[in-house]
This record gives sequence, C-alpha cells and structure tokens, in this order.
Amino acid sequence: MKYLLALYILLVNCSTIMSQTVIKGNVSESVSGKSIVGANVMAKNLNGKLIGFSLSDEEGKFSIKINESADSLYISSTMIGYKPFSTKIRVDDTPLTIIMEEGALQLQEVVVKGDRIRENGDTITYNVGSFAQKQDKTIGDVLKRMPGIDVANNGKIQYQGTDINKFYIEGNDLLGGKYGIATNGISHEDIGAVEVMENHQPMQVLRGLSFSDRAAINLRLKNRAKATFLVHGTLAGGWSQQPEGGLWYGDIFTMMVTGRYQMITTFKGNNTGDNLSGQLADFTAERPDESMQGYISLAPPSTPNLQRKRSFLNRSWMVSSSHLVKTRHDGEFKAQVDYSNDRVTAQGESRTTYLLESGDRVILEDRNSLSHRNALTGKFSYEVNQRAYFLNNTLSADVSWNDMTLNTTGTLANTQTARMPEYSVSNLLKGIRRFGNRLVTFTSRNEWNSLPERLTVNHDGREYGERIRQHAFYTDERAALGFVFSGLHLSLNAGISGYFRNLDTDIWGIESPNIADGEQLTTNYMRVFAAPKLEWGYRKLELMLNVPLNMYSYFFSGGLQDRTELFISPSLSVKFRFTPRMALTLRGSARRSPASLHNIHDSSIMTDYRSFSSGIDDYYTSSGQSVAASYSYRNSQAGVFLSAMGNYGWNRSKFGTVQNIAGDYIIHSYREMPSKSRNAMAMLNFSKTLDFIRGSVRLQGNYRRTDNSMLSQGVMTDYTNDSFLLSPSLIGNISYLLNWTLRFSWDKSMMRISGMDSRSSDNFIYSGNITLTPCSLLTWTTGGEFYRNQIESGRYKEMLMLDTKLTFNISKRLEISASVTNLLNRRSYSYTTYGTLSQVERSSQLRGREFLISIYLKK
Repeated sequence: MKYLLALYILLVNCSTIMSQTVIKGNVSESVSGKSIVGANVMAKNLNGKLIGFSLSDEEGKFSIKINESADSLYISSTMIGYKPFSTKIRVDDTPLTIIMEEGALQLQEVVVKGDRIRENGDTITYNVGSFAQKQDKTIGDVLKRMPGIDVANNGKIQYQGTDINKFYIEGNDLLGGKYGIATNGISHEDIGAVEVMENHQPMQVLRGLSFSDRAAINLRLKNRAKATFLVHGTLAGGWSQQPEGGLWYGDIFTMMVTGRYQMITTFKGNNTGDNLSGQLADFTAERPDESMQGYISLAPPSTPNLQRKRSFLNRSWMVSSSHLVKTRHDGEFKAQVDYSNDRVTAQGESRTTYLLESGDRVILEDRNSLSHRNALTGKFSYEVNQRAYFLNNTLSADVSWNDMTLNTTGTLANTQTARMPEYSVSNLLKGIRRFGNRLVTFTSRNEWNSLPERLTVNHDGREYGERIRQHAFYTDERAALGFVFSGLHLSLNAGISGYFRNLDTDIWGIESPNIADGEQLTTNYMRVFAAPKLEWGYRKLELMLNVPLNMYSYFFSGGLQDRTELFISPSLSVKFRFTPRMALTLRGSARRSPASLHNIHDSSIMTDYRSFSSGIDDYYTSSGQSVAASYSYRNSQAGVFLSAMGNYGWNRSKFGTVQNIAGDYIIHSYREMPSKSRNAMAMLNFSKTLDFIRGSVRLQGNYRRTDNSMLSQGVMTDYTNDSFLLSPSLIGNISYLLNWTLRFSWDKSMMRISGMDSRSSDNFIYSGNITLTPCSLLTWTTGGEFYRNQIESGRYKEMLMLDTKLTFNISKRLEISASVTNLLNRRSYSYTTYGTLSQVERSSQLRGREFLISIYLKK
C-alpha cells in the first residue's frame, strides 16, 4: 500500500512539474536603463485572475512560476515613483523586458471643468456628451468643437496643428488612414469619449525607444454600442433652381465592434454638392521615396475660399467596406475595399494677366467642364503588434478612370478632351524583432504604376494633342539594426532600391520651332544607402540625429549620360520638455537632393491647350538648408491648447525656370543657370474652453513667403509672394435653447515683381450659424457666409449666402428635416489670385437656391 501511495505522490508531483511554466525577465528604467529593485511583477490569466507574482532582485531580474497552462497572459508591474506597466504576452521561453517610466512625468488624473476634459499623463479624454449640440449628427461634428482638435470637411484630423498618426476605434486600427469614413459617418450618440494619446508610438516594440511627436485618436464606444449591429441612414429629395432639376441624397452607415471583430460598411450618393471621394483619402499612408506623376493638367473652374458645396455641381456615389478580424495568435487581418463614382460639371470666366516687363499679356476664357472619375481601391493586411516583435504585410491595388471635357471660349476658343487613367499595385512588408537591448528591422516595398494619358484639342476645326505613356517599377529592400544603451538608441538602416521608368511622349498636329517632338526615354537608377540614426533621451531632453547617405547610379537612354552621385542630408532635432504639458522643438537640416526624374526629358509636353512643359536634357541636383522651431502647450485644467510653428529654408539649383510666351502658346522650361530661392512659414493655433457658455474660442494664423526668380521673355525677373491668414472663431450656447458658431477669416495675398508696382488682394469672410431649440420636438438652424473679395485696387465684390433648416425630432431614432440653401439665390462668385508672374481674376457659377426634405433613421 505504501508503494502505491508513493507512486501516486510521484505522479502528482511529476504532472505539476510538467505543467509548470516559468516566466523570466528584468525590470529597468526607460530613461537611464538602470535596473529597478523591488518592483512588484504580477501575472494574470485572460480572465484577470492572479496566477503568480514576484519581486525584482538587485539586478532587476524576476522569475514567476505558473502552474496553469496558457498560451497568453497579462503581465503587470508596479513600483512607487513609476508609472504602472501592463502588457499581454505569449507564453514562451523569450525573456521579458519591462521598461518603466518615472512617475514624476505622470500627472495625476485631473477632472477638468465639469468632466468635459480629463487628463492622465499623455492621454487627454474629452467627454463627447458635454461638447455635442442638438444639430450634430456625426462624431466629426463634435470633434470640431473640441479645443486643440481641427477637422477638415473630408474628415482629416489635426491635433495641436499636426496630423494625427493613428485613428483607433476601441483601441483597434480598423480604417488605417481612411478614417474620414468614420469621422463623417459614426453617430456621436454611440461614442462616450474621445481619447487623444500624445507622443504616440503605434508599434509597441518601439515604445520607450523611438520618439514620436504626433498624437493618435481613440474612440471609446458607449456600452450599449458594443457588440451590436449599428445602422443609421438618411434619404432626401428636393429641387434646385440652378442648375434646374431634382435633388437627391442618400446614405446608409453600418458598424459592428466586438472583442475580436470590427466592421464599417457605408454607402452614400448625392447630387447636392457633397464631395464623397475626398472621404476615401488615405491620410496616413507611407509614401515611397520615388513616385510617378502625370503631365496633363486641365484646370476646370475653381472657387478658392468658398465652401466647396456651394459650387460643386455633382452626381456622386461611393461604397466602402472595412473589416478587422483578430486571430488566435494576437494577429489582425484587415480588408478594405472602396469604390467611388463622380460626375462633376463647372462653369466660370477668367481673365489671366501675365506680368511682363515688355507689357502685360491678357488671356480671356469662358470655360465649361464635364469630368467623370471612377476609382476602385483595395487594401489587405496582416499585422502582429506586440512588445517583443512587430510584423505587417500590406497589399494594395488602386485603379481609376479619369475623363474630362473642357469647352473654352474667349481669346482662343477650343474644346479639350483628356483621358487620364491610373493603375497601381504595391506590397509593403515590415518586421521588427527585439532581442534584449537589440532591435532588428526588415522592410520590403515593391510597387508598379502606370499612367497613360491622352489630350485632344479641337481649335478652329483643327485637331492637335498629346499622347503620353509612362510606367514604372519601384523596389526597396532594407534592414536595420538597433542597440539600446541606458536611454540611448543607436540604429543603422541600410539597403538597396531601384526605380525603372519608361516614358513615351508623342505630340501631334502642331508645327512650331519652339516645340520639340515626342521621344522615348528610360530613366532608371539603382540606389545603395545607409542611414545611421541616434536617439537619446535624458530627463526632459530628447535628441535625434539622422545622417542618411545615398549613392545613386543612373542609367538613361537617348543623349543623357549615365552617372553616379552621392548625397548626404544630415538633420538634427532637439526637443525640450519643460513640463509634461509644455515642449519646445528645434530642427535643422542640410540636404543635397537628386533630380526629379519627372522633369528630365528632351521633348515638349502639352499640359493643356496653350501650355507646354519642356524638360531638362541633363542631370541636375539641388541643395538647401532649413531651420524650424515648434512650441506646444496645453493646460487641460484651464482648457487651454496652444501650438506654434515656424521654419525658414534656402534652396539652390544649377537650373533655373523659364517662362516664354510664343504666339498663342506658353512654354515652361529650364535653363542651366544658378538659381536660388527662399521660403518662410509661420503658423499659430490657439483654443480655450469657455465654460460659462459651454463653448470655446479659437484663433488660427498662417503666414507664407516665397522669394524666387524666373527668366521671363529673356529677362531675369525676381518676384516675391506673401500670404497672410487670420481666423478667430467663437462657439457657445445658452442652456438648451440656443447655440452658435461664429467665425471670421481674413486673408491677404501680395506679389512683388522687380521693376513693377506691387499688387495685393484682401478677402474677408464672416460665417456662422445659430441653432434654436424651443422644445425637444423642434430644432431650427440658420446661418451662412458673407464674402468681401478684392477684385482689383479699390474694387470689391460682396456676397451674402444664407441657409436655413427646420428639424422635427419625432423620436431619438427618427428625424424629418426641411432645408433651404442659398436662400438669396446667389448665382456667381468672383475673386482674384496670384500665380507665378501672373494675376487671375475669376468668376464661377454657384449652385442656386435649393429646397430639400430629408428623413433620418437610426437603429
């Protein structure tokens, strides 16, 4: 019997030993890299149950024995004076490195101004309900009211004047850079809070090692919106007086968010002036070092400084579907497919004055355009984003068909027809692995592009035009090795890339000694590069030094000679964190840049019916230096957000630009002559909450200056362009009954040309809306804009645009609205702009008075 008992005890102990798992690792400081002694390290299963713990020893090492079998679990670490650490890991033999940040840099959670804004370290949380107004529909409408955040009409988001680098929904990156679908689609009633994560590093393996000065947005759903199918939609119909005819609008938005699956699918269509294709733009896409551009550039009538919906005569629809599925091994598979169709017409008059020393040349045009665009895109990716390693592979395909017909009367009456399809396929693979204090990175990008173009011009019964065929293949293979030493991150990124491009141009129907015939040309290169990078952080200081070295070997056809060039472009960035809320960044760079292959060609290429681009028949380089400074400050407790930025740059090239007017044609070309230019930019963003009216005040400012020179009609001409923009705004409300948004914008453009009088234009825009809610059943909104545009010295064009909308709130799920836009039936808009040695006065057709009845339903 005792032998059986001994055998039983032995079997139990053996099974316990066999099922036992040991997790080992070390705990260190994020800044100095020193070991932390006495840190409490805990292991919990996926249900949150504590299954093991340990204390770090004198060398910062810990060891936790776990008697449960599990593929994944949570590891957390706490220590007085440091921020809590927590992460999810896979159970294997890989030692775990825990990096903890000093608690001195962590702010205690502060409840600010009646729970409107909360601040916890680098995370700012906005309470959506405290910023939303009765007339708001989407989360984008509410984001526009939040201090420190700016939202464009297409949904693009900036925080403190800088583009965000990620847009999350419940911590998941469902949409990638195409988050305009969400900002213009998700109902704000389904969102409880908006989190802004400052200095966000999307790749976990690089957190604490590689600096980031950009923020991310995360939407926190209300509990009732999770794990349920959300759907809402609008259907509308009405009548327009210009162009005369029926109006229609419709959209359906669906979303589901669960723990392992996310989905957004939307359909929209309208002829009411809403630009849908802009909402499908990718705002965070990684661009390759080399890209291909088209040459043909037809310019339909446009209306700067005017809300686009006022003049966008469209018939558009689009469908988008995005899906994210989490795999068992902490991976994510994402699929995104979009299709858009646009038919747009425009009509306008223009008077273009070319400012020449020998006397001005004036071109009068009355243009009517009709354009069609169909675009189909698909993106499929798989990603694993863990503390130990990062892996992502993204396959993308883009196809678009673009056709335009432009009828022009005036100085040179003609009809232009252009076909400009685009085809692109690319694959990007990136992997990062962390081995203790070492990082190994591999990146592979391969991309194929094709841009066939055709322009046909009919003038006085004669046809002429341009045919262009260009396609290119780009490949980039690189690897990087990084080391971490006590707050110092040293890495070397090296690899090889190649670009293989074919250009075939054919101009036909034109005989002129100033215009060269077509050609067939290849512009290829192989590049070998190495980019050492140093990142160092110590207390309140962050320093980053880049010294990229690139060696290009070019292979040209035709009369161009093959050559090899070496380029070195160092840059230095220093960031001072005076407090967790205030930072100053200084940047400086010096560069020597390779030529733009787009400009290297012998032939003259017709870009529109009277403009030609003659390229450079020799290789060239450019160089320059720049300095920049940026400042950011936030005080959520006071509701203050401030950012300012400025830079100044010098540029030099051995080729200068040339503009000649030969008969009816304008020829842009280059000539070998020293060319210098300078540019300056300054920007200001300020916003502050005003809690006594539950609103905010904002101030935006912008200044740009360019100093350049051009050889015009054989005379070297220096010119300077200056532009100013100042725009304050006020948002507020009085109880539940009344809320308003008021905005004023002033912009001024100036052009100074050597030997001529300076020219300038001032434009003023007063805009706003007022919403009255006399009872829960009824909401009335009225607003518009007042424009005062300077056409020429002493002459202004003024215009008032008014809109009104009455909404019946039948229930929380049903609304019926009646609206009238352009109530005063304004039919044209006039303004003046300045180009390169030119002044353009334009008048464009607007959408007339429109009446619309709509029904909004929400599940």
